[in-house]
Amino acid sequence: METLDGRVQFLAILGSALLFVFVLELLRRRRLAEPYAILWLAASVVLLILSIWDELLDSLADAVGIRTPSNALFVVGFGFVLILLLSFSSVISRLSRENKLLAQEIARLNDERGTRPAPAPQEDPGAGERQESPIP
Repeated sequence: METLDGRVQFLAILGSALLFVFVLELLRRRRLAEPYAILWLAASVVLLILSIWDELLDSLADAVGIRTPSNALFVVGFGFVLILLLSFSSVISRLSRENKLLAQEIARLNDERGTRPAPAPQEDPGAGERQESPIP
């Protein structure tokens, strides 16, 4: 089995390391919650290990039946992306259900009190456009 080309291996290591550092920075700035950071950090560490350790990547490619190690690295990365998408879909589904229940509860409470919710603000069709005011 062939090993990763030097340039491809360097780019894979660099990309994995940059992903790891970027996730840590997002976590430090509190732009990424810990449960999601764990998934992203695990993905970047696995990709980094496979990028550095040629023999492990070769063994993985042989076991799965992939001809080139770079394709095996791509498949592993794609697998992590699928896991992340499934995780996010699960969270979005849960939040959607909770949002629906909260809206129903608010409507029920408003109905019990005999109050109506405030009407939603109407969108101005030209709100995104910059309008010049005439100067007298």
